[in-house]
Amino acid sequence: MNILFLGYDDCSLIQFLSRDVSIYQTMDKINLSEINEFNPDMIISYGYKHIIKKDVIDEYRDKIINLHISYLPWNKGMYPNVWSAIDQTPVGVTIHLIDEGIDTGDIIYQEHVQIDDEDTLLSSYDKLRKSIENLFMKNWKEIKSFNFKRTKQLPDGTFHLKKTSETYFRYLGILNNWEIKVGELKKRSDEDIINEVQKIRTKNNTHWMDVVKLAFRLSPDEARDIFKKIKYCDFKINELLKELAENDGSKVV
Repeated sequence: MNILFLGYDDCSLIQFLSRDVSIYQTMDKINLSEINEFNPDMIISYGYKHIIKKDVIDEYRDKIINLHISYLPWNKGMYPNVWSAIDQTPVGVTIHLIDEGIDTGDIIYQEHVQIDDEDTLLSSYDKLRKSIENLFMKNWKEIKSFNFKRTKQLPDGTFHLKKTSETYFRYLGILNNWEIKVGELKKRSDEDIINEVQKIRTKNNTHWMDVVKLAFRLSPDEARDIFKKIKYCDFKINELLKELAENDGSKVV
């Protein structure tokens, strides 16, 4: 049996499969003609960074299996272990057939994986990889013979692209920070967020007063003139707020 393995070269599956089948592994982008030269009986995708083209899917339909470290249909696409923490969606791994969509094919095997709040993004990623590799090896006889049940994915779930994910992670300050703990990424209640804002504002008020003290120590006369302007602006803002509060919303034409 010929297996084309698209993806990781450092996983336990390479050695496992090589005992039983002829295997060719690559992380490079590969086209249909190159695949046909190898003439695989099955294509396995695991951590493969390139989109498998439609002509390949049509030629090898129901023979291309993907290993995805999320509990589909949640967290299709990129960074599933990160998004499961942020969105608090089900955590797990899924082996599924590849179709024209991204991680949308029929599910063959899947299982939940326990990720603790003290796990880092790196350790959670390692746990998920170990779990899906074990799940694959445990069911290899059925996979090899294509003697498995297939289940359509539920229509709901979540999906994340690489670019939008990394933009959001950069905003959160966690891009490439794989040592951050999973518990730190979980969404908080409104009250938790408000309490955090209160703590930050309290700290910032201290910083503001430090600036005031510094200004009056270094140049008291100039600082006093500036604060007179601030006082006047505050007075105008208070007058506008009063007007706004008493405004009935009518508009003079």
